[in-house]
Amino acid sequence: MSVIIATTLNPDPISGPATAKTLDGHADFALVPDDFTGYDALEFASWLGPLTSRLGIVPEVRVTHLEPFHLATASATLDYAARARAGLAVGISSTPAEAALFGRRGPAPAPAAWAEAASVIEVIRRLWDSWDDDAIIRDEATDRYIDRDRLHYIEAQVQDSTGADYSVLGPSITPRPPQGHPPIIVRAETGNEAARAAADIVLADEAAGTISLEDLRTELDPGVPVLTVLPAPTNRAEMAELVGSVRILVERGASGVLLTASAENQLDFSVRLVSEILPSLHAAGLRDTPEVVAALDGGSDASDLRGRLGLAPAVSLYADA
Repeated sequence: MSVIIATTLNPDPISGPATAKTLDGHADFALVPDDFTGYDALEFASWLGPLTSRLGIVPEVRVTHLEPFHLATASATLDYAARARAGLAVGISSTPAEAALFGRRGPAPAPAAWAEAASVIEVIRRLWDSWDDDAIIRDEATDRYIDRDRLHYIEAQVQDSTGADYSVLGPSITPRPPQGHPPIIVRAETGNEAARAAADIVLADEAAGTISLEDLRTELDPGVPVLTVLPAPTNRAEMAELVGSVRILVERGASGVLLTASAENQLDFSVRLVSEILPSLHAAGLRDTPEVVAALDGGSDASDLRGRLGLAPAVSLYADA
């Protein structure tokens, strides 16, 4: 057994890089939140990618006021920068203050924003797949860099959160990401059934009182990992309790946990995670040691985030085209 261990990593330029380097090779991935008050999560993640070698880097993108085409190209670029360790946490914006930051459209209720997010997830994957893996041919004899027959032209119709229709055209301007589909993560909330059904990984925040772990396990495909959101422990007593909590959550159907820490505490917590919490989980038989993982993978860690999270390789949506 090896539960998935993830943490938040706030986009703080002082503690962020050091936290990422501490987590590297220990936690499975770091989720970079974005509340529109500081650094852009996707850009910050692109900084962390080259600084790390094994840590999954998953920025949060609130898709309501963002362009799907740009999200697809930026996340594909991140997967190259992070050497196949990128993911994408899809969220929404529903407040007037957030809408005012962009000025493109008014605020919308959460159900409408989540309906658009489900469509955006599909469009992003289609854009990722709009280049075949072998589209780049570098044929000097014919002066061709790509084979245009290995590109796929798309015209996706999406209804935004205010009810207006818009089109997204492809192919992308960025080659297919190294993972094909970087894992998409969605936090379960009331009214976002379609979005979480489209996700590769679902987060369950039971403290928010929205949906239970058991309900999610009944609803979702058995192969979809569900991670429970927990606050990062701040003292030894809470760290000792965490091991028991993880065991109970696994028995209830969780695949792992996402531990949330503040920007002020994230570096200290990353040290405690590596030096105390993970060894306790290893000793309890809840998580394989790095040596065991390497042995199971033929002598090396899983090379990409999908493999590390137990997800199957992504098959192109145009594989039969």
